[in-house]
Amino acid sequence: MATPTPALRIAIAQTPMQWTTAGNLAVIERAMALASARGAAICVFPELAVTGFHRQIRAEAVPEKVDPAVARIQALCKALHMACGLGAPTFAAGGAVYNSYLHIDEHGVLVGRVDKTGLTVAEATFFHGGRGRPVWLLQGRRTSTVLCREVEDTALVLHHLPAGSADLIFLPGLLGRAPDGEVGADLPALSRQLACESKAWLLQCNWPQALNLPPDSPFQAELGGSRVHSPGGELVLRLPMQMPGVATFDLGATEFTWDALADPAARG
Repeated sequence: MATPTPALRIAIAQTPMQWTTAGNLAVIERAMALASARGAAICVFPELAVTGFHRQIRAEAVPEKVDPAVARIQALCKALHMACGLGAPTFAAGGAVYNSYLHIDEHGVLVGRVDKTGLTVAEATFFHGGRGRPVWLLQGRRTSTVLCREVEDTALVLHHLPAGSADLIFLPGLLGRAPDGEVGADLPALSRQLACESKAWLLQCNWPQALNLPPDSPFQAELGGSRVHSPGGELVLRLPMQMPGVATFDLGATEFTWDALADPAARG
C-alpha cells in the first residue's frame, strides 16, 4: 500500500512594512522564525518585501542594501530547511532595476525569480519590465509567481503557465481597490479564474498597510486579507484585514494558526 503524501505546511506572512531594508529584514527574520516554529515548509511574503513598497524605494533598491539582505534570508532558509517566496529588487548590468519575486529553496539556493511585467505607470519610471514566467521546485512542488495586477492578463499568464504546469502560484500584491479609489478589473474574480484554469493552488500575499498614505486613509481598509484559492477556484482561506501576522496552515485546510507581528517602527 502506498504511503500517503504528507500535507504541505505553508505560511503566509503579512509583514508590517518598514521604510528601510534593514527594518524589513528584521521583520522577515521574525516571520520566518514563527513560520518555522509552526512547522511551515514554505513561507510566502509580499511584493518588494525586502525593501518595502513606498516613495523611498529608490534609496533602498540598491545592491549594497538588498544583496546582503537576500543573502541573510538564503542563510535562514538553509538553517530552517524552509523555502520561501519573497519580493525584492534585482539588478542587471547597465543599471536596470527589476521588481522581482525570488524563489529560495529549502537549501538556501536562489533557484529563480520572476520579474514583473505588468508595471504601473509609476513603477515603470523606475523599474524595467520583465518577461517570461518559469517554474521552479520548492519542497518538491512546482512553483511560479504572478505579480499583483499581472493577474489581469490571464491569457499571457496561462501562456506562461498552462494548466497543470505548476502546483503552487504565488500572487504577491493587492486584490482590492486601487489607491485612487478606482475599482477597475475584478481582481478577486480573476484570481479565482487563474487558479481554476491553471489547475494550481494560488497563494496571494498582501501588505497589511501602506506607508505612502496616512493611517486613516480609506485605502488602508483594503490591505491585508491575503487569500488562498484551490485549483478549482474555491476561496479556501482569507487572512485578517489590516493585521500584521503570520498564518500557518496545511495546504487544503480551511483554518489557520495566526501569530501576530507587532510593527516595530513608528509610521512616518
